[in-house]
Amino acid sequence: MKEKFYLTYPPTLIKEPIIYLLGKNFEVITNIRGANVSNEMGLMALEIDGSASEIDKAVAWLRAQGVTVEPIEKNVIE
Repeated sequence: MKEKFYLTYPPTLIKEPIIYLLGKNFEVITNIRGANVSNEMGLMALEIDGSASEIDKAVAWLRAQGVTVEPIEKNVIE
């Protein structure tokens, strides 16, 4: 299953390898569909492919790191 999310990073996480760790720690494949990063904030459109339970765990982990995660409605960035 594939799901798409908008991620918003606070300044403290901009230089951290969050997406790398996501793929390393969970059985998911990530695909960055768009990103905009500045010194104040990072915004990213991310597609996550994997089982529903792994995606749920990955999203929970992102939120625990301090990343704001919002689902993208279907066909927004296809």
